[in-house]
Amino acid sequence: MSDSEKNRKDTQAADIMIAEAIQKIKGEITGEFNKKKGPPVGGVFYKVYDSARKTKKFKVEDSCIGCGLCAKNCPVDAIELQDKKPVWVKERCALCLACLHRCPKFSIQYGKNTKKHGQFVNPYVKL
Repeated sequence: MSDSEKNRKDTQAADIMIAEAIQKIKGEITGEFNKKKGPPVGGVFYKVYDSARKTKKFKVEDSCIGCGLCAKNCPVDAIELQDKKPVWVKERCALCLACLHRCPKFSIQYGKNTKKHGQFVNPYVKL
């Protein structure tokens, strides 16, 4: 996020991959198209993910204006406002960080390195 040129290149590469996927779907082309091969992780991944989800790493700075956009933009309704401040519900949070990246005051932080990386909103996604 802190390197806008890298973001631009990544977005451009993703656009190409999406276009290729669309063509395969439209052409009803089947096959194994994964470029990265690896062992199936299935249940192991989800167990690790569940234990690694740490909503306690979310911090709300004093610059929060209580607008509620974080809760409105949360795709899994994992944010409740208490005293006009967001509180995360661990059981529901997917750690997508939409709240952080769409906060108009950049008041939501996750861990200690968020500030240096900044915010990023995909220009093609509208909420």
